[in-house]
Amino acid sequence: MIIGLEQYKNKWNIHTDSAILPGLDAITAALEELGNPHQTGTFIHLAGTNGKGSTAAFLSAILQAHGRSVGNFYSPCIQDLHDQIQINGTPVSSEELGWAMQKLSVVKTPLTDFELLTAAAFVIFRKQAPDFAIIEAGMGGMLDSTNVIDPEIAIIPSISIDHTNFLGNTIEEIARHKAGIIKKWKPVVVGDLPKEAMNIVREKADRLHSEVIEPSKLADVRLGLKGPHQQKNAALALEASKELLGLEFDEEKAQLGLSSTTLAYRFEKILPGVIFDGAHNKASIDALVETVKETLPGRPIHIVMGIFKDKDYVYALRQLETISDHFTFINFENERALPAKTLFEESRSKRKTITNLYDILPVNDRKEETIVTGSLFLLAVLRNYTDSFFQYYQC
Repeated sequence: MIIGLEQYKNKWNIHTDSAILPGLDAITAALEELGNPHQTGTFIHLAGTNGKGSTAAFLSAILQAHGRSVGNFYSPCIQDLHDQIQINGTPVSSEELGWAMQKLSVVKTPLTDFELLTAAAFVIFRKQAPDFAIIEAGMGGMLDSTNVIDPEIAIIPSISIDHTNFLGNTIEEIARHKAGIIKKWKPVVVGDLPKEAMNIVREKADRLHSEVIEPSKLADVRLGLKGPHQQKNAALALEASKELLGLEFDEEKAQLGLSSTTLAYRFEKILPGVIFDGAHNKASIDALVETVKETLPGRPIHIVMGIFKDKDYVYALRQLETISDHFTFINFENERALPAKTLFEESRSKRKTITNLYDILPVNDRKEETIVTGSLFLLAVLRNYTDSFFQYYQC
């Protein structure tokens, strides 16, 4: 479900499938009907289990600090589909997206919702003509609808087990999907990958004569995004920017970009005492726990949680229980949502409750820091209802 898409589909009488259908045939045919907008521009492609959004945000900020215009295609949305397509950090307007959807309304090739939005991004980027367009894969890489571009550089921040029903059950299988974004003669910047994944990536890169670049550890740099794991994401972005800018790369401007980077749902303070973090798999849950320990040492933590049933919610609970003994579980409307009752029963916390999405969150202890986590979709919905959800929240 892409929040806000239905209004455009209804207005322009566009019929798409909400299912996830990996493959490039449909998107390729549709883009050909549109005059192949994905063949115009300078692209950067990101795929990986975690770190894509943060790395993309860091890279965008560095390039903008160098005076370059930058388009970003993020996945998933923050508040609604408009912020998935951005120019210089500003979400696309409803007028601009409406213009793109009107163009797409005449396309005869059947598409999925995500393919439709991907095509809209390419149409908008061709019109706006940013110096660089940073494209984040929705899922996997090899068969993701974004994998129709020929990027100047590919970035793979991390590879771990996720989306097993589509990508496979082993690191090797998942790595083959992520490595699918590597293109001939074009470099790929990689994060700290498991050995099995790195072997797959190097094998693919060697076949395509692609240089594999592993960033050096970042020097002591102030970052706009919190958490020790962001050092690795920033290092990836820094290395990629050096490749893209060449002799025009300026260390001071890069530092300015890294320190000014912002991104929703990455340990983001929504209100005083309320933090949104989109941790939803093992690696991101681990990063959240580490960030809490580093930035909020000794503070009582209240976890508000809703999660999809295909995620390892037991692992998430065990890790989050190391930093909190106070949990609120949320029921939210999505066919993939795990019932809050399941989380409640699995939780070992003695202070726990269940709330529906539209209930008012229990009044907070002034000494507590509330962290809302578990599902990016849930955070997007809650952001739209923040005023009512936190109406009587005391901080």
